[in-house]
Order: sequence, then structure tokens, then C-alpha cells
Amino acid sequence: MSEKWFYAETIPAVGEPVSLDPQETRHATRARHLRVGAQATACDGAGTTARVTLAEVNRRSATGIVQERTAHPPRAHRVHLACALPKGDRLGTLLSMATQLGMTDFTPLAARRSVALPSAEPPERWSRILREACKQSRRPWQPVIHAPATPLASLEAAAAGTLPLLMDSAGESARPLLTQAPGHRLLLIGPEGGFDPEESAELIAAGAQPISLTTATLRIEAAAAAALAILELAPPG
Repeated sequence: MSEKWFYAETIPAVGEPVSLDPQETRHATRARHLRVGAQATACDGAGTTARVTLAEVNRRSATGIVQERTAHPPRAHRVHLACALPKGDRLGTLLSMATQLGMTDFTPLAARRSVALPSAEPPERWSRILREACKQSRRPWQPVIHAPATPLASLEAAAAGTLPLLMDSAGESARPLLTQAPGHRLLLIGPEGGFDPEESAELIAAGAQPISLTTATLRIEAAAAAALAILELAPPG
């Protein structure tokens, strides 16, 4: 059985103690039933993990000794999800699934047909969801959350060399993405009613490639998961 993963704000050098906050301690001791001497993995969400041995455990805190420390390089090619926000708890589902499927960046979109509008500052809850998804999927890098933007602004701010992909039921099949050479990708997903015609025209004129995932009508989180899964299966970079 693989070691359990826990979040730690900082990862010290080998031989040094690393502490878990009260929330992570509760998870370790109550949900995972870990005790002194147990092995675990600590991650900081910024590319560093450590194999630790728990040395002290109580109801409010847990401390482990770092046995091995690893710095993981960031993913060679970024997968940036820019999408309208679904309503209610579905947003948590979207962020969790997208992180597990390899999203490196997230931009909440303020589209013309958006029902749920993003706030200027991302809620702390978003970071917690991303953190839990990283631990679940054993990903050492937590996705970067960017400021809200319009669809066109998110495309214009994309890193050089990025291929923008516009989710559009009238677009070409996404199947060829499975064999394309690796590179930076920007996934543009509109609200439930889709981008309005003017938005779509602006994005296509700016270089976005319309692609279709299925003939069915998908919810935002389903479209995001399907697109990210296709890119995850593409040749590694």
C-alpha cells in the first residue's frame, strides 16, 4: 500500500522535523489512524515532497522527521483551464477533477452568458480543494489560480506558444489531440449556454481552435474533465 500524503506548508531538510497543522493532523490520526512510527509523505504544493516518519502525534498536532526530500520539476507543458463557473457545489467537483487530471492553471471566466460570476479574489476554499486533489492524485504541484478574466483576455494573456482550444459542439473532433506533439494548452469552456456568437467569433479570430468532445450536451465540469483526460492521454512532454 502506498504511503499517505499530507500537506505541510514547508518541507525542511533531511533529519529535520516537519509539522502538520490541526486539520491535517485530524486527517492523519482519525481518518488514516496513523501512529508514531508510521510512514507518510508530506507535500508543500510547490513541487517538494518528503518521506517522513511520524515521531510525535497528539490530538492537535503531529510531527514527522524527514527521511528523504525530493524536488519535482514542474510539468514541461502547462494545461490551463479557463472556464465559466458552474453553480453551487459543482464548482468544487470541477476543481477537484481538473486537478486530478493534470490542470496546471485555472482562470475563472466572466463570459457574457455566465450565471455564476467569479469574485475578484479566489476564496480560500478553492485552495483547500486543490490541495486535497493533489494529495489524492499524488501531484506535487498545486495548480495556479489566476484572476478572473473575460474569455478573450484569458487567451491574450496565455503563454507564448500556447494552443488555445475552444470547446464547441460545432468544432472538429478532439480525437486528433491524442496524437499531437506536446505543448502548452489553453482550454476555453463557456457557461451552460455556451459562449455567445460574438465571443466565439472573437476567440476564433484570435487563434482559438474549436473542438468537439461529444455530440451530447455536457455540463461545465463534465466538459472540463473530458478535455483534460484527452490531453492527459496525449504524448507526454
